[in-house]
Amino acid sequence: MRKSITMRKTFRNLALLLAVLASLCAAATPGSVPLSSLQLNGWAQLMSYGSINLTNDNGQASSAFIPTPFTLGTNDSFSAFFVYQSQQEFGQCVADGLAFVVQSTAQGPGYLGEDGSGLGFFTGTASPALGVTFDYYANQITGTPPNAAAIATANGADLVWITPNPPALAGAGEYRYVWVTYQRLNRIMRVYYSATPTHPVTPLLQTAFQVDTSIFEKPVYFGITAGTGSCYSHQDLISLWLDVQNAPN
Repeated sequence: MRKSITMRKTFRNLALLLAVLASLCAAATPGSVPLSSLQLNGWAQLMSYGSINLTNDNGQASSAFIPTPFTLGTNDSFSAFFVYQSQQEFGQCVADGLAFVVQSTAQGPGYLGEDGSGLGFFTGTASPALGVTFDYYANQITGTPPNAAAIATANGADLVWITPNPPALAGAGEYRYVWVTYQRLNRIMRVYYSATPTHPVTPLLQTAFQVDTSIFEKPVYFGITAGTGSCYSHQDLISLWLDVQNAPN
């Protein structure tokens, strides 16, 4: 009898230890960012079905940012993954687009750019911000054609752009999957893009920044922005994942 009690205590202690270890691992393991925790700006709203609706009418600019800033040292890096859904509204032309944004501006998690071709990202002025943009409509700020993906600065300059395949605008019920990685040591940003959850082997976009101190000399904020103009599409953020890796100096 005593042996049975001792074994039960041992199993309980083992279970407790495993639970503690699991909680520690969960705290240290990067993963999905709860959309309910994001700071919403402009027309963004958390929907009852769990996603964030960014645009649903003409002339809107919206953003959703993680409210906590992150510090990236010279040897640090980040990986981000997000899923979006964008549908053309009945009787509307396809417009305008959205962006994944990393920035260290004074606006913090309240960052919000212009509507229309601004995609909720472009501000028209030089500022410490970078965006990975997906544009369905010809952009009047950057000059890119319809259906263009780019890595751009907030003042409206595309550092590199390409026409993605499949098109950036998703059909009814379809998702688009985007992965963004950045290594500060070599200053290389890579963007992967797909119509399925399978991570592509080859990046859609890649560029090496000559100078990045204007952005990363201060803690940075991560988020998603979107915009519409005279035409609009229904744009939703479905999920967001972030991993900031702080390496020893």
